[in-house]
Amino acid sequence: MTLEEQFKVIFYSFTYGMFFLTTLKLLKSFNFKKLFIKFIVELIFMVFHVSLFYFLLYKINKAMLSFYILLFFILGLCFCQLLYFNDKKC
Repeated sequence: MTLEEQFKVIFYSFTYGMFFLTTLKLLKSFNFKKLFIKFIVELIFMVFHVSLFYFLLYKINKAMLSFYILLFFILGLCFCQLLYFNDKKC
């Protein structure tokens, strides 16, 4: 993998982590009456995100996985949580 592809993957993983957390918070705002419906919706949600992440990763670098992809995905989640979803008032 070239250096340019690595930077693209780092940026993509970081921004996808923020996108994932935002859509997860949106999903959690819905109240499902039945547990089975909630399970099915969350399962479809996760399958969609895994498929989309892998498909876009395939477009960037032929889906070569490396350790820092997960690291920057989690960093993107943390960044979004601290910046946008932090409930503490300053």
